[in-house]
Amino acid sequence: MPKKSTREKLEFAISTGLLPAEVAKPAANILKGFDMPLRVVLLGASGAGKTAVLNLLLGQNMVPDGVDGMPSVKLEFGIEPKMLCTLPDGSKKIIGGIDFEACAGLKPAFVTVQANLPALAKISVMEVVAPDDPEQQQKAVSWACKQADVVIWCSTDFTKDEQDIWDIVPDRLKDHGFLLLTKTDQLMGQAEINTRLATLSRICGDEFLRILPISAKLALEARGTGRNINLNLFKSSGATGLISAIKGQIEEAQRAISDNAEQILARYCRDCDYQESETEVETPSQVSEPEHKDSPVQVDTPEPEQTITSPRMAEVPPVEAPAEPERPRTAAAPKLEVVGSSYTDKSANKDKVLLEEALAVLSVYERDLIASLDHPEPWDDDQALQVCEEAIAMLPGVLEDGASSALTDVIAGVYDAQDTLILMQHEQTETVTDDALTLLLQVRRDIESMLVRAA
Repeated sequence: MPKKSTREKLEFAISTGLLPAEVAKPAANILKGFDMPLRVVLLGASGAGKTAVLNLLLGQNMVPDGVDGMPSVKLEFGIEPKMLCTLPDGSKKIIGGIDFEACAGLKPAFVTVQANLPALAKISVMEVVAPDDPEQQQKAVSWACKQADVVIWCSTDFTKDEQDIWDIVPDRLKDHGFLLLTKTDQLMGQAEINTRLATLSRICGDEFLRILPISAKLALEARGTGRNINLNLFKSSGATGLISAIKGQIEEAQRAISDNAEQILARYCRDCDYQESETEVETPSQVSEPEHKDSPVQVDTPEPEQTITSPRMAEVPPVEAPAEPERPRTAAAPKLEVVGSSYTDKSANKDKVLLEEALAVLSVYERDLIASLDHPEPWDDDQALQVCEEAIAMLPGVLEDGASSALTDVIAGVYDAQDTLILMQHEQTETVTDDALTLLLQVRRDIESMLVRAA
């Protein structure tokens, strides 16, 4: 019998009552996270190219640009295409199929579009529309951040007004935030693009995980309507960089969920036998339908149950969209990429050695923490935090030993982890030992990611 995945083990532990009652509910929320699409929110001023970026992420021209009367729009997976229109009075109207002109005629306050697209099995995408008024835009951004896992700010120059609005974005989202320099096809060649990127990196590089240039217009032209993609045009448009970045965020979210699940299993179910016998009664959570190669991926998309008021309606304060389960997250991910940083042949080998030494240091402390979880007398919170603190405190000394500038952001991320530890010491939550181990695992993931690039 094949080895069970972390998800299957957690599902089995929940369905068979192996977990204590106080752990079963958070474990169930973690289990839901495996199927939860990453929530991507597009922000930015009117005319910044948000709709084109949305269509690029969807893989086709789904949303027309410039339809008068269209408010903020969310795209999510659905077997049958339809539009759920929330009107200003709170009532709802469903349009069968996808007809943006008909939808705009209803003058909705918010629209959810369900479509059977492969991309929507992995992400949902919301384009936020707000009046060109700083106060209303701030309300819109504040509202949208409550529905986001990843935020993308689209801009042609990221003005001072835009910077002020971005300041209200929570730090947890800035760690998963991207600034897109859009409409690069309108600039005077690569030299001007590089100049703009350098200026933005200097002004606000610390405010975003990455700053990326893109011409969504060229990317959509390169994709065309047939199967033959113009790969050179698609790559030069910047589309591959954006898609790769979003895929990285999806993988990071799934790793965080898997890490949380593994911690629960390590603490409560390490010695459990997950190989169910054929005579056991199957529960619904143990039975899964066989996947058909040609069938689309399906995810549950329940219709919203409460009013969603568009942030563009100046007379009505924004109301939170229907609450979605909180996606389990690890500690804030250290920023690993800054525009312009790259490895050189001369420094790559040295960086590789230093990164490997850092991983070796982490391994020693991780083993001690994991062993403590299974010990009859596990460490108390202060001991766990002390071990975690010692592990992370060792890393700057290792990484700063002759490293190239390419490791600057890894080291900065380690210092961010130290700041997180300080917060843990003040909060003293019931799961502080698990949180400390999660933090070490996240630092490890980031160092491993940089090691791959240094190889």
